[in-house]
Amino acid sequence: MILKYQIENILYAGIVGDALGVPVEFEKRDSYSIDSMTEFGTWKQPLGAWSDDTSFSLPLMKNLTDQGSYEDLMKKFESYVFHNEYTPDKMTFGIGNTCSKAIRNWSVRHYPALECGDTSIYSNGNGALMRLAPLAIHLVNESDIKVRLKLTREYTSLTHRHPRAIVASYIYLEILHELLNGKALISTLHSLPAKLTEVLKNRPAELDELPQFEAMFKDDFGSLLRKNIKSTGYVVDTLLACVWCVLNSTSIDNAIILAVNLGDDTDTIASITGTLSSCECLEDHVNDTRRGQLRNKKLLESIIGPFAIKESR
Repeated sequence: MILKYQIENILYAGIVGDALGVPVEFEKRDSYSIDSMTEFGTWKQPLGAWSDDTSFSLPLMKNLTDQGSYEDLMKKFESYVFHNEYTPDKMTFGIGNTCSKAIRNWSVRHYPALECGDTSIYSNGNGALMRLAPLAIHLVNESDIKVRLKLTREYTSLTHRHPRAIVASYIYLEILHELLNGKALISTLHSLPAKLTEVLKNRPAELDELPQFEAMFKDDFGSLLRKNIKSTGYVVDTLLACVWCVLNSTSIDNAIILAVNLGDDTDTIASITGTLSSCECLEDHVNDTRRGQLRNKKLLESIIGPFAIKESR
């Protein structure tokens, strides 16, 4: 069982990483140095503003709390994309093309929810990965990996249906599952490839994508030099960068700052890194000052609180 305060800390760690990264998103590595919340920058947002990473995660939390359907969740996504709900200041910014297309597929073209995600190989950004941490919390006590992967596949497919994006979600959520159940990150990385190879043996399209991520499973991955870590929005680069940051950090805050300063897709990489690190360090907690600087705390508390209560029972 995960305690309420631990669930809240995991979620807020992700949002703090998101907000720290927003002002420097797309900036070149080492052209800046971030060690605290800043304002304006790339999106000209005020201090503590968070991005689509959080604005897509909040509807998922609410939908899981309310036991809503996939169609219900897509309606919430629509409220965000087209009506500025689930935002820090009633204004959307920086929504990725693949996510936007999926929401239009549901809202305008009336596709079924599970058929909205793009299947193109050119649509393997991190827009699904960034929002799925609440699902890992929801599935923490689910012992059947096939059930976990089925739900991961479906929630990913709402916006991203290429097998590479789906496998990235498998890897990410299975890592979170192991961490939340007391396993160390390094041992999880050692055992996960064989586990996924076995369970995906009858899903060749997905199995064939595992080699894309093989670098993160090597014993020396954590020893790679920073210059060899890519920090783009490509789902493979994102997942590898986040794992590398956690392997090279001693605390949640340290991991987030390391991630923010990698450059490029700073908000998403820092958000996922904060989530990973807080799942590995359940007794550590994200910086209280930075958490207190987040915008629209009333909205955050109204969704995170009930979700944490429900999932800690």
